[in-house]
Amino acid sequence: MVDYCRMNNTNTTSAENAAIDINPIPYLTWTWLKINKDSVSYDFNLSEKQGIDVQLPEGIKVSSGKSIESQLSEPKFSIGDQAAKLISDTASEGKIYTIEKSADQPLIIRIKLDSNSATHQIIHAKAGISANIIIVYDGWLSSPEGVSKPQVLSGVITKVYAEDDTKLHISKVQLCGKTVNQIDDTAVVCGERAKVSLTQIELGASHIDAGFHATLEGYQSSFYSDTAYICQENQYLDMNQVVVHKGKKTVCDMKTHGTAKDESSKTYRGTIDMVKGCAGSVGNEIETTLLLSPKAVVKAAPIILCGEEDISAEHGSTIGKLSNEMLFYMNSRGIDQKTAEELLTNAKVTAAAATIEDEEIKNEILEYLNGK
Repeated sequence: MVDYCRMNNTNTTSAENAAIDINPIPYLTWTWLKINKDSVSYDFNLSEKQGIDVQLPEGIKVSSGKSIESQLSEPKFSIGDQAAKLISDTASEGKIYTIEKSADQPLIIRIKLDSNSATHQIIHAKAGISANIIIVYDGWLSSPEGVSKPQVLSGVITKVYAEDDTKLHISKVQLCGKTVNQIDDTAVVCGERAKVSLTQIELGASHIDAGFHATLEGYQSSFYSDTAYICQENQYLDMNQVVVHKGKKTVCDMKTHGTAKDESSKTYRGTIDMVKGCAGSVGNEIETTLLLSPKAVVKAAPIILCGEEDISAEHGSTIGKLSNEMLFYMNSRGIDQKTAEELLTNAKVTAAAATIEDEEIKNEILEYLNGK
């Protein structure tokens, strides 16, 4: 597949037409696998866009800035320091959500991507807080009939500081049109007994670099992720997911499920890093892809790094077609192969969407699936 935004590997720090490596794998593997990184070339002359706070519960303070005071260490980036700096530098002010009180309703942020934009968000949950944050991306450009639509670039950094004993559920829902290229990074650091869950749904856009980096710094902290996607037509989806266990008795559970069809491409990197000192920690990682086209390209690199002996970690990656047994079961109930494939494809997304605590956004996801 020829992708218009994958150029060469020459790096430059210029914001204009920057050619950079993005989503680097934490530890290099064989170069011929072509899975160590994604190389992109974009114009990083972006305008800041922080989106609209559709629902802002009481107890959340909103301010400008790109740094906070915290005893926690600085979150790391999955997209790489160079890409993070380019996005951060063009987001001149940044936005900070300080969660000081637990709320029954979620914080809902909606970002319409209709121009080149950079977003720099900080979510700072104070100790003992429970909160739900939902971020929705949508948007596309219209153009006269017969005129090609221009591409827009969205760069998003979301830094999450989860202080001791916090419980956070963060949902990111991407429903963009084909004119959007997106770089989206969620950088998380957890204090003692902090629990962060991340639901990520990738459905639209053209070229997507999405990932997260979670540092389980505090004792008995935990991180759970549920990622679902559909890759079709000429879409390119590149994922880099990293969880680093530092504190003792920390837990992570990473799930990624999706479908690749037509002439799309999907690359998955998932790393569980058990560093020395994280005794008693547990890590699990599972990634599955339903492959529905011989022209689709699917790559996966599930990795476990062990620097500590007293740990438990498992990982797995599965790529497969619709089984003959499943197809026979569907056919016996009057469901043809195409319909069966659509049902299973959508089921992976709707299962992840079920964890989102807003019915309107769930319905948007279903409408998007029906439209595709």
